[in-house]
Amino acid sequence: MEGRPPLPTHLKLVKGTARPHRLNKKEPKPPVAVPEPPAHLDERAKAKFIELAEMLARHGVMTELDAAAVARYAVVWCRWVDAEAEIKKRGPVVKTASDNIIQNPFLAVANKCLLQMAQIESEFGLTPSSRSRIRMDAPPGAADPFEEFLSGKET
Repeated sequence: MEGRPPLPTHLKLVKGTARPHRLNKKEPKPPVAVPEPPAHLDERAKAKFIELAEMLARHGVMTELDAAAVARYAVVWCRWVDAEAEIKKRGPVVKTASDNIIQNPFLAVANKCLLQMAQIESEFGLTPSSRSRIRMDAPPGAADPFEEFLSGKET
């Protein structure tokens, strides 16, 4: 298939490029859910998966279809934490066997992990910049404090 991949409707609405005749009226809208962590994750990655999945679900972003992306994030996060521990232990520069000073190889690993995590975070609206591009309806029962003030229903 050639050309750009199609944008989901919610992204078209966010970007302001939605045209009624080009919207997919049958686009899937999976329900918010917190899926079980994949079995291949170790205990630390499972804990990160559950923490992130529950947080995303509270904000209406997590569905069962997102489990693989959250699992990737959890794995990369664990790798980043391990690399940072090695950097802390050995420092950002190390000596080789021949007394040359080089950048700690774990610094490159940590930096690569940071880039991968930032990409996944952006997909889920976990950065201030990416969050500013997301428009969501208010959850049921959520009150707007300004509207309450105007109507005299201050709490």
